[in-house]
Amino acid sequence: MRACCLITIVALVLSVPVAQCQSSANFPTDDEIRLVVTQTKRALVDYASTIQQEEKVSGTRIDVETDKRLMDALTTATKVFEVKPRAFNSPVGFEFVMMLDDASRNAALCNAGAISEGLKATIAGQMRASEDYLRLAQSCTSVSTLLYTVSESAAALYQRYLDGEQDLAQKAVDEMNKCSGMLKQQKTK
Repeated sequence: MRACCLITIVALVLSVPVAQCQSSANFPTDDEIRLVVTQTKRALVDYASTIQQEEKVSGTRIDVETDKRLMDALTTATKVFEVKPRAFNSPVGFEFVMMLDDASRNAALCNAGAISEGLKATIAGQMRASEDYLRLAQSCTSVSTLLYTVSESAAALYQRYLDGEQDLAQKAVDEMNKCSGMLKQQKTK
């Protein structure tokens, strides 16, 4: 009886951090993760184009360099998830969600900056610059919306991972309590 309880506890405890149980419906599947990766790669194509446009139109190096670093990090993460999708079911997945959210926010800030600069150019009578800033604002809005949508999908998957981890931990505690109760009953006999 004790051996059975010990084996059950060890098996459950070892399974908690792994979070790769195929039998658990709570964890994101490889296909779901691959879909978010595909969506991210598509969004990164637009993000890269918008960054190039931002660099050409505004020339603000600090913002552009920040966007480039973020895009490189997201590209690296997508490559990791393509090879090992279940790596998403870890703290790396949280970083991925945060990076997508940051990219979406940065693109929204690009939009606001482009509108502001476009208005200044319009007031100054620089119609060519004004049109360039308008196109940049439109691109930034589009990519921000796309990145936001992808980040929401990734966040929903990551929430499922967290819920699955919590379920596994609760099962381990429940089994431990059952075993503890059985051991207490045996001691009293």
